[in-house]
Amino acid sequence: MRVHSRRFLTATPIVLSAALVLSSCGGGTSDNDAAAANAAQQEAVVTDPAGAPVDAAGTDSAAADPAAAPVADAAGEAAAGQAPVTGAAAPVESAGSAATNASAKKAKTSSSGSSKGAAGTSLGGLTSIDTAAERAANERLAAQRNGATDMGVTKDSIKLGTVGMYGMALGNLLIGPIAAGIKATFTSINDRGGVLGRRLSLVECDDGPGEVSRSKACIKKLIGQDKIFAFLGYTSWASASIHSDLAQYKIPAVGTWAYSQTEWQDPYMFPTHMSMVHEAMTNAHWVKNVIKPKTYGLLCLTSPEMQLSCSEVQRILDASGAKMVKKVDVGITETSMSGQVLAMRAANPDHVIHYVINAATTTKFLVEAAQQNYYPPKGISGNHMAGEIIGSLFGKHPAGRYWTNTTYKLWGTEFMAIMNRYARGNKGLNHHIVQAAYVGALVFERAAKAIGPNLTRERLMAQLGNGDVYAADASLEQSWSWNKAERGGTGAAQTWSDKQGQGREYMYKYENTNTIANPDGSPSGFAPDKDQFVIYTNK
Repeated sequence: MRVHSRRFLTATPIVLSAALVLSSCGGGTSDNDAAAANAAQQEAVVTDPAGAPVDAAGTDSAAADPAAAPVADAAGEAAAGQAPVTGAAAPVESAGSAATNASAKKAKTSSSGSSKGAAGTSLGGLTSIDTAAERAANERLAAQRNGATDMGVTKDSIKLGTVGMYGMALGNLLIGPIAAGIKATFTSINDRGGVLGRRLSLVECDDGPGEVSRSKACIKKLIGQDKIFAFLGYTSWASASIHSDLAQYKIPAVGTWAYSQTEWQDPYMFPTHMSMVHEAMTNAHWVKNVIKPKTYGLLCLTSPEMQLSCSEVQRILDASGAKMVKKVDVGITETSMSGQVLAMRAANPDHVIHYVINAATTTKFLVEAAQQNYYPPKGISGNHMAGEIIGSLFGKHPAGRYWTNTTYKLWGTEFMAIMNRYARGNKGLNHHIVQAAYVGALVFERAAKAIGPNLTRERLMAQLGNGDVYAADASLEQSWSWNKAERGGTGAAQTWSDKQGQGREYMYKYENTNTIANPDGSPSGFAPDKDQFVIYTNK
């Protein structure tokens, strides 16, 4: 992917009042008229919006096989190379996704026995799910339908939808930039000619503070009224509760934020962010390796996902000989963290680890710790605090003794160039979930181009699940695959690759309050941890 502009805007610090910081939250079946071999006829399936079951999904169950084989080294090395061109040279056969049983098995050879689906420039380095004959048949089928191959797709447009919780605490600062980032990336794609001539557009829906009922209503509206083709991004506490809805409508969700581990287990979801449970593993190993505390404290959100995350931290640190002296559980709408600070002060741990995901809750804890002149002797670490606005929220008290783990490198020349050109309102507000949504949009573009003109939901899922590795742009240094191994495994029996986004990420140290990105896209106020920058779920 090329950078479209070398102009960067000089960002100015954002100053927020303490009152803001302390405030509470928020057609058709297969076409047999196409002249092709029987194998091509069997593969060229157009998804019915009302839909027969999607064969590519295999099952509606979110459970993944924990005994799945590890990702092959060849694919892992391709991911580690971080080439800007997306995709490995071949799919990972030993860890093929259950979502592509029919297509992936046929992707080895055509009916004539010749090699098919080899990576090539026309597919952007990806592996085709079609033989040459099937590809030709699908092109004819798309032409017969005048490009209207599925709901939300016409010959010159693709309509996608996204759901965000604008009603959460600091939602205007955290959720707004995500949708703006998706639209910016879409505009950059459209300026390059779109997806095979189809321009991308986005319809938003606000589910308030992330309420399940409102989120489900958003899904119904976006599909039934707005007629979207797929979801691009999904940033809501309700993301763990919509799996049955996606299965009901047989609609994929690309670039979700992976708040819940079940997003990685759902064959309809294709996250572009490490799950929270995995983030807890990486952070715990870093604490074990670098901080080496004798005692530690945990600050945990009461949600099931964050409780699982804190359990992983405890499993890893307890095995290292560290002793947990205090675990403080907090709700998502806490108006004050003074009591929690007092409780942690009384326990006096060497190091405090937080897994509350909500930026407002963590900020309240740090602000009130400053008011009480408290800080653990070996600092605080935790997830989801990689954002340009953090300096204006945190202030000076944590500087030099706070660390956050994040899925992507901060911030990236290409990512920031696109945001600065197409989403100027994001200046000073970009954060790691904006990065995840940006990568999700690029993944969608590349997969849709590889599919060809006969774009359907079923074929999109087959393409994304065929074992290819999708590398983010080189400056972000991250990659993804949605095969069985990446979706399965447990903390004690890991099957995912430590060269991809479910197995490794980065640790940054908060150094000063100027956390607005530098003009060249490099981070300011955050510095790569000098002791261990790349961190892993398994070591």
